[in-house]
Amino acid sequence: MLPNGLTILLRESHRSPVVELQIWAGVGSADERPGEEGLAHFHEHMLFKGTERRAVGEIAGDIEGLGGNINAYTSFDSTVYHATLPSAAWREGLDVLTDAVRFSIFDDDEIAREREVVLEEINRSEDTPGHVLGELAFRKCYPLHPYGLPILGPASNVASFNRDQVCAFFERWYAPNNLMVVAIGDFASEEVAEEIERLFSDAVSVPANRIRPVEPAQEAMRIAVLRKPFEGHRVDLSWPASNFIDRDSTYLDLLAYVLGECESSRLVRKIREQEALVDRIDASAYTPLDRGLFSVGFETDANRLLDATRRIIEETDRLRHERITQTELDRARINFLASDQFDRESVSGIASKLGSFENMGGGWEREAEALETLRAATPDDLLRVAQKYLLPQALTIAALIPESTDANLDEDAIRQAVSQGLEAAAITRVEVEEKTADAPLDRPDGGVTENRLRFSPLRTTADGAGERLDATLDNGLSLHILRRPEVPVVAVRLATLGGLLCENQAQSGLTRFLAAMWSRGTRTHDAASFARQIEALAADVEGFSGRNSVGITLDCLSETLEPAFNLFADAVLEPRFDIEEIERERRESLAAIERRVDQLGQRAFQLFAETEFKTHPYRMTVLGETETVGGFSRDDLIAHSDRLMRANRAAIAVVGDIDPDVIGRLVEDRFGSMQTADPKSDSFSLPPQEPREPGIRESELIKDRAQAHLVIGFRGVTLDDPDRFALELISQMLAGQGGRLFLELRDRQSLAYTVAATNIEGLAPGYFSLYIATAPEKLDRARAGIFEEIDRLVSVAPSAQELQHAIRYGTGSFAISSQRSHSRAAHIALDSLYGLGADHTEAYPAAIAGVTPEDILRVAQRIFRLDAYSVTAVHP
Repeated sequence: MLPNGLTILLRESHRSPVVELQIWAGVGSADERPGEEGLAHFHEHMLFKGTERRAVGEIAGDIEGLGGNINAYTSFDSTVYHATLPSAAWREGLDVLTDAVRFSIFDDDEIAREREVVLEEINRSEDTPGHVLGELAFRKCYPLHPYGLPILGPASNVASFNRDQVCAFFERWYAPNNLMVVAIGDFASEEVAEEIERLFSDAVSVPANRIRPVEPAQEAMRIAVLRKPFEGHRVDLSWPASNFIDRDSTYLDLLAYVLGECESSRLVRKIREQEALVDRIDASAYTPLDRGLFSVGFETDANRLLDATRRIIEETDRLRHERITQTELDRARINFLASDQFDRESVSGIASKLGSFENMGGGWEREAEALETLRAATPDDLLRVAQKYLLPQALTIAALIPESTDANLDEDAIRQAVSQGLEAAAITRVEVEEKTADAPLDRPDGGVTENRLRFSPLRTTADGAGERLDATLDNGLSLHILRRPEVPVVAVRLATLGGLLCENQAQSGLTRFLAAMWSRGTRTHDAASFARQIEALAADVEGFSGRNSVGITLDCLSETLEPAFNLFADAVLEPRFDIEEIERERRESLAAIERRVDQLGQRAFQLFAETEFKTHPYRMTVLGETETVGGFSRDDLIAHSDRLMRANRAAIAVVGDIDPDVIGRLVEDRFGSMQTADPKSDSFSLPPQEPREPGIRESELIKDRAQAHLVIGFRGVTLDDPDRFALELISQMLAGQGGRLFLELRDRQSLAYTVAATNIEGLAPGYFSLYIATAPEKLDRARAGIFEEIDRLVSVAPSAQELQHAIRYGTGSFAISSQRSHSRAAHIALDSLYGLGADHTEAYPAAIAGVTPEDILRVAQRIFRLDAYSVTAVHP
């Protein structure tokens, strides 16, 4: 700590050439005075709006020009400004971040513009069902404490904020004694400490007093029902919980995991899977600076809502009277310990954890104490906290109901369902022992006992991330290994050609449905047993399906790799395809399709794809449609799996703390007998491409919401097209925080909170899209503004400086995203599968560095054809 009170937390991590810089301000929305509601969040926005040394857009622009990302967030308790950069740029990045936090000028005109931006953010939140329900729940749970007020503030407050208010708030809270600098990464701590001291030594401390009311104990159940023009039924049940610093917060985390935070949890298995009363359910423990909440959230429909509420109350109340099993606790414990290891893969994860403990947990050293509490927790500890916090009279229920619902779902009906649940829990209180007679994890004898694969020569990756090896099995399966021993975790990705490209209109959604079924049981494990086994290993196995591929992923600790890998292999090679599980997945898929109605940004892109592509499978959605998903059979899944899962059309990547010989043995043992496609009889082929004929195509969807959504898109390129690198740079030049669209449409014209440019490639030509969410009355201005920027792109080449800015950002983003093993594994597997070469992504920095201003102009003129594009709008 410096003499002026500035707290400094530094930790070296030399695993990747990346640094994380964070400045924490000890002020959140709960510290606002009457009339200031929303000002903490507004202040977060204003720190990006210029200093004496940097103009509007240059704060973010300078960070992106260094190859980094910058952002900020406001919570109830703190405001955090954070930047992730290549380690060589830590000094410049620290200068930018400090300049923003200490020397913002709060220009009157910029305040006026940013008011409009934040009002658009508020409009976006009002169109988001989860956000609306969250605000309703917190308002009811905290009638006195400021946690009950929205972080964004009411629109009436935001519309009236002025410079005097902003400056007074800054002077009160942004003194060094209320700030903390956190730096994690590839640097020398002494140098960073000296630079921080130089940048902050002249800052003067100011007393900062947090005065918050104490929320009194809740003595009676509270219920709030809100009707809105959404489609789904969403409910939140919450009980008062501990704060972050309390030892009970660790026990509550464990209790939430057992109750509803994983696939083997009680609520997921019973309420969602067995009884089919909900489409989604989860439990969580929110433990902030002051009193928190223990919550259960679920989504369902009108016919099941009351029964779901009754059964959730029954299962939750049992936690007050019955000890959880030791098996359940052990499973929760190992998963929390594993998440700590996965967090250490990225400098951002480490910094956020250290900052949270220093800011709310009594000091960064308390992290070790929390881990010890976790390791020593017993079923009696969890029984005690359940009895302390999950009191019926302390329950608050918030329900978000569609206006169109005719069912009687008022407060009285919900209160009756709660009473019935409590009565049922009282009648059926018994000590429950979980069945653990699952099939053994180890494979039977007879498999390969030693590695017989011939690997390519060992080599170090171009970016120094680790050591690479390759091999090909006799059946044609490509194996790629990247050894990174610094963190004891492993990521495995198996991918094969598929996705939308292997579907027709009648099969829409079949590939994703197949991928979802892989984690719903194997020949030797039913779905419940499979979930228990995977989670007992602190592993995660999940199928995926996209536009061009389908596959399955495994993330686990290195110490549990062998048993986890066997389960991973079982899932894809020996899927159970149980009829009951198929129906459960069908129900969840149909519910997810129904939820799309309320996701208007996503709906705009779906409508765009249907407009831009007339016949090609890229016009379809990965999830599918109600009519198709409703008809899938077990035979359909078996046939589709047999068609897609062929070794010579697949690649597997393994990245992390691994022994290549062990991996070779495992892969050969489990995948050596994977079937190979016979070229003479293989029915798999890519669909013909769909040329883009001239013509402007337009479509719209009318929805009565606070915001309008606009997508303008052009036919794009394939994955192997060398122009893709120029297009990716164009995307950054347009929509990065220092990009043209962001500066012009958001910063200068205040048309939107969200603006984006996206380049989507595929094995067939994809698309390049520009997106904005804005107020309906600003829709025409937004459309005109986007086309003005397109005109600039196709008329004049960018300056060398602007291009170099985008190149540095792309290079830095590559280093940042490469920190996590699961990201590297995905790139390696897919690049190999698509014929680009397993090391293709390593060459990305050199590829974008070779793009010239003339390339940008040429590619822009090729892609942005003003005689051939599609426009989609969703608006009132």
